[in-house]
Amino acid sequence: MEPLRLDLPADLGIGQVNAYLFTQPEVVLVDAGIKTDACWEALVDGLALHGIAPADIARVVITHTHVDHYGLAGRLVAESDATVWVSELGAPWLSAAEALWHERLVYYRDDFLRHLGLPADVVAVTLHGLELLATRIDPVPAERIVPFHLDGVLQMGGQAWQVIHTPGHASMQTVFYQPEARRLLSADMLLAVTPTPVVEQPPPGAGGRVPALPVFVRSLDVVEALDVATVYPGHGRPFTDHRRVIARQRERITQRREECLGYVRAGLARVPELLDAMYAHQPPATRLAGLWMLIGYLDLLVEAGQVRQSLEDDIWRFTAV
Repeated sequence: MEPLRLDLPADLGIGQVNAYLFTQPEVVLVDAGIKTDACWEALVDGLALHGIAPADIARVVITHTHVDHYGLAGRLVAESDATVWVSELGAPWLSAAEALWHERLVYYRDDFLRHLGLPADVVAVTLHGLELLATRIDPVPAERIVPFHLDGVLQMGGQAWQVIHTPGHASMQTVFYQPEARRLLSADMLLAVTPTPVVEQPPPGAGGRVPALPVFVRSLDVVEALDVATVYPGHGRPFTDHRRVIARQRERITQRREECLGYVRAGLARVPELLDAMYAHQPPATRLAGLWMLIGYLDLLVEAGQVRQSLEDDIWRFTAV
């Protein structure tokens, strides 16, 4: 069966988020919205339009563990016998979210933001935004979590959906592909507009953070190679012609990367001045997504050997090669 889209409200300036429903042969919900009263009410109402109540849900399947996609999973488990299926990379964010959010906040405060040289008020706004995100979830008991492999297969709607790991927007991002029907549940890997490459704390044992935008660009190659008729994204309406959307995103990323390189060549060497130049139209309170994109463009330029990154007086400095 075709996934049924539930349009849910999401605060935090992102407008709306999608969940997808399969009613047969068992009730499966893909993604679970954000933890707000408005989102819960919309979810309950959306399920009811298809004759479903929260207690009827057998499985909640999570595409990636960002709060707007799994925030209500804990409440759904509390009101049903459902299990929550999530990739093996994402599972800790369900059962140990508080500890992992603390790690991320410490990383941002003591490492990532400290080396950017941002004004104190911008740092405070950014940290407050992250603290707010951490309140938009309820934990899921470990015994109700079913991890799946990054190259596994999920049964949903009477069909086998291939799990494909597509990191970039999130390190644990997965998409679900149904080859016979040529359908792709793309979550936030592929949207009508380019998703933000979220800066995450380095994984255990890593020497530093993983550059998210270069990883995302490589994941675009994986998705582009799929034979897809319809894309069911994490935000916005389903769409067709996924290769055209990908081409447009590549073009935009290239354009903005070149703009960033131009500013670096003009002598803008630190993140605050580059952020002002690239995102002058956005107030500081809404610049977190812009900051992530800027770091992504710089990561691409460093990877390509066009820009050199150095640490001077404990602040990152970028110079053209």
